Amino acid sequence: MNLNQIIDKKNNKEKLTTKEIEYFVNGFSKDEISKLDATKFIKAVYENGLDEKETIDLTRAMAYSGKIIDLSDVGECVDKHSTGGVSDTTTLIIVPVLASLGVKVAKMSGRSLGWTGGTADKVEVFDGYDNYISEKEFKQNLRQIDECLISQSEEIAIADKKIYKLRDETGYVDNIALIASSIMSKKIACGAKILCLDVKYGNGAFMKDFESALQLAKLMCKIGKSFDIKTSAVISNMNEPLSKYIGNNLEVYSALKVLNGEENNLSTLSKNIVATILKSIHKVESLEEGISLATNSIKSKSALEKFKQLILSQHGSIYKVENYEVLAKCQNTLPIYATSKGYISKINARELGNAVHDLCKLYDEKDDKNQCGLVLNKQKNEYVKLGELIATIHYSSDKDLSKIVEKINSCFTITKEKGEDFELIKEIIF
Repeated sequence: MNLNQIIDKKNNKEKLTTKEIEYFVNGFSKDEISKLDATKFIKAVYENGLDEKETIDLTRAMAYSGKIIDLSDVGECVDKHSTGGVSDTTTLIIVPVLASLGVKVAKMSGRSLGWTGGTADKVEVFDGYDNYISEKEFKQNLRQIDECLISQSEEIAIADKKIYKLRDETGYVDNIALIASSIMSKKIACGAKILCLDVKYGNGAFMKDFESALQLAKLMCKIGKSFDIKTSAVISNMNEPLSKYIGNNLEVYSALKVLNGEENNLSTLSKNIVATILKSIHKVESLEEGISLATNSIKSKSALEKFKQLILSQHGSIYKVENYEVLAKCQNTLPIYATSKGYISKINARELGNAVHDLCKLYDEKDDKNQCGLVLNKQKNEYVKLGELIATIHYSSDKDLSKIVEKINSCFTITKEKGEDFELIKEIIF
């Protein structure tokens, strides 16, 4: 089989066979296909797309390029995935809430991709936390405390890990088939048979509009069901950051604020995802009942206790859980002021994410990167005066931040009239 012929075939918008897709995936995962040739293949797919069968074939090939975890000896397990956004820390809320309600959560989380943050990066804010525990520990935690949160190991979906990295480096990211197959290959490999997807749309998401997000959600649900995974999806709005905190330390802080009782968009979305999962496994009859259970779990501090158990079970320190205010403190801060007066009618979530990403790139050490972030002192549709504080940059040590300040300022659109109302959750698919 010849890879160049396969690439030419896709560039001519022809359908690839199962064997042709397997040839690429297996070859690249075993380093038999060069990075340059792999980029050509991904570019052809990115520009010309894959149909449903091709996407399922790609998903299967990537999933089975590595180890498949069998959780049948543990019991019925749930997984959850977000397609990526800015200031999205729902996982850190959903996992302990579900565990506190007796639902086993086998969560595999990813690293940051482009302007979006990664949960695997965020949990490493807790000193000693191990994303790469053994399969034996993984199952042991599920049996003992009903929760585990790991990252993709070298053995899991090997081809996806390499393709994911290549897409991030080349910018071939926001393609429905590539996103769906990447997400679902990891979910298949992780072994959970119940899955809830948080599919985001808007300027801070890979899917720019609701229609694209709906298409992606339906495709992933079809893929999941073809592998006997009970799959549901919540389609949510990412036209502005999910909370006013952006950056690893700050986003973990925002999640802990919710687990300590704060109500906001982050808590609302988290509770709705919990409710969707509870309804899909018939633990509740309605979303309202599920939201009520999630609310009570947080109010009683049961979820917070489960969060502590999660961190401890994976060798992390809970000092920053019990003293979470330290996460909002930083060596240096830089205020950003409004350049005009009026209503903040629009906040560009993607560019805010990019600004924090650029800020992190100025530093080499993980602790310095974790301190990098942004606090939004004003929210959408709030009125601001000229020179009023609208945001605060958090950073580790002195650097030239002039370009980052300029980029952040450009993310706020200030007008005489308010912007459109923000609808957080657009649709839920079972």
